[in-house]
Amino acid sequence: MYLSAERLALANQCVWETFQRASVACQAIPHWETGDPAQSSVRADSVPPSAPLPIEHVSIPFQVTLAEAMAPTPDALLAKVMQVTTWLALVVDIGVIWRIRDKVVNTQDYFDWPLSDDDILAKLIRARASVEMAGYRAPSCIFVDTESLIDLSKLVGGYAGTDVFLGPAMINALHRVEWLYRDLPAVPPPSPAPPNLTRLIFLGRRERIAQGAAWDASPGEEPVDLAVSVMPSLEVVGDTQVNTIDLNVRVSGAVRVKNPDGVVALVSQ
Repeated sequence: MYLSAERLALANQCVWETFQRASVACQAIPHWETGDPAQSSVRADSVPPSAPLPIEHVSIPFQVTLAEAMAPTPDALLAKVMQVTTWLALVVDIGVIWRIRDKVVNTQDYFDWPLSDDDILAKLIRARASVEMAGYRAPSCIFVDTESLIDLSKLVGGYAGTDVFLGPAMINALHRVEWLYRDLPAVPPPSPAPPNLTRLIFLGRRERIAQGAAWDASPGEEPVDLAVSVMPSLEVVGDTQVNTIDLNVRVSGAVRVKNPDGVVALVSQ
């Protein structure tokens, strides 16, 4: 046995707790479990109906030495597990955000430059009004890139902008993500006009979900949810010929954008 049952259980607990703390997708989007780790596709349940979605598997391999695996204390093993799980959370977040962004059909202009407080608030309220038309009237969630978070956090009357803007727009969850704005194509476009850059994604909700608590919320009422077939966990591949053990940190699932009308993207040129 490469890892004792006790050590393996401890490592899996570390994977799950680290993923919960590091993943924006885990904190912001409700999930449901398919109940079948071997499932290859899942119903889209989208409006309008679409083809089933494939289950995608994400894993990050790493190695530990036999000394680290069998040490009297698990510190060395858990340190590597936490480091790799953090990267897994980042990869999952990028995939989830890109999938949501690709399904957005409702876009609005990002804040005008130079920024004005009234303009920022008006744009957030208009985005809020759009998701309310689709029935998502509970406090909303937004994903922003770093520069947009700086825009939203500038002082307004001596207070942080997030304290001023988010309340009137009924936003109770804000998550900073990277790569939100990277809509640039792999091949330069024939025209010199720059493509639209996604700067903020406004996610409507029907449930009142606190910041970071979406994983335990019911997914049925929300416009976006995660179908999970394999929870974040540790996979033991086997030993090598150089006194190390091959391991994987893995997760499998699909992003279901069931109602695009519940999502709004703010884009800039």
